[in-house]
Amino acid sequence: MWRIILREGLDAASVRNVASEANLSAGSVRHFFSSQAELHVFAMEALSDRVASRIAQAATIDDLRTRIMAMLAELLPVTDRSESEFRIWMQFVLRAQFDVRLELVAKATIDAVRDLLLHVVASQRELGLISEHTDIEDTAIELNALIDGLMFERLAAPHMISREQTMAVLARWLDSRYLGGPHATEEHDPTVSSV
Repeated sequence: MWRIILREGLDAASVRNVASEANLSAGSVRHFFSSQAELHVFAMEALSDRVASRIAQAATIDDLRTRIMAMLAELLPVTDRSESEFRIWMQFVLRAQFDVRLELVAKATIDAVRDLLLHVVASQRELGLISEHTDIEDTAIELNALIDGLMFERLAAPHMISREQTMAVLARWLDSRYLGGPHATEEHDPTVSSV
């Protein structure tokens, strides 16, 4: 189904076309999905689950900074796979404006991303890696906006920012928050090492 969406757009991802792509009869696909809308909800949830699974895998990395970068990289189109996935995801998000079932999937995924970013910021503050005065919610919103902006720029104007530049911008943002980091302010305690 995802190949169809990438080639022809979301409207082309019908039960009949998906069956044809998979060399199945339309009836066998309709056994599981009675309508195109059901198929779309399933595909959107599966796409979200794929990304969540990779974030969970990245969360097992020992080194904190490497772990955070790996987790956040899964929210950006910086590989062939993730670029394809985000191109598909954006089509679902646009359709969600007119389909309440897709809207619910989009909202759950967006909420999960915000929860992840809140956790990342809160963990850094608890570990003393960022200022104890850091507002966790405001910082998570700022990070969310940065990630969303980078994602949109990579998808809409990839000639303007490379995958490497995308990751470098994210790394600089994180480094600028770390106590004792390369962009730390004077109020930060210089005796606390950066990650």
